[in-house]
Amino acid sequence: MNFYILTKSMIYLFLCISHPTTLVFDEPVEYVSVGREGDFDLHRANNKKIVVVRPLKPFGETDMIVITKDHHYQFKLKEVLASQRADQSHSFINIYEGAINRSFEKKIETDTYKILEGETSSWIVNKSKNPINVNGEEVVRDGYFSKGSPILINNQRVWN
Repeated sequence: MNFYILTKSMIYLFLCISHPTTLVFDEPVEYVSVGREGDFDLHRANNKKIVVVRPLKPFGETDMIVITKDHHYQFKLKEVLASQRADQSHSFINIYEGAINRSFEKKIETDTYKILEGETSSWIVNKSKNPINVNGEEVVRDGYFSKGSPILINNQRVWN
């Protein structure tokens, strides 16, 4: 799976207990921090471009910060419970720099919103008269978001 991350984006990752999730960056990771000490097994490998994170116990929701020479990434980790489908969790993700595209293809349309995707970004259009919350950001009319990462609208995972 590929995530194309736009600057200053909140990226959601869904993790299962005791199942590793591997993130591959295009440059060495200088710093990584996740949750509380003892909650996660965390490794860097391959010239520090690979980060492997594995929850060791239930965590519900927590934050992970990754800093490279040129980028700062903020992840919101959400626990996928054993009772939920295993395919809801992430296992292997390539991280790339995103950019706002000029050409998009419609992926989902409801009465409330429309999700369109370009080569390296997603465009969310609010069709309602009230603001919607997209990945923690209030969207009145429309907004651009990272492609490949999950889209949560009003705290419900609706895409990826």
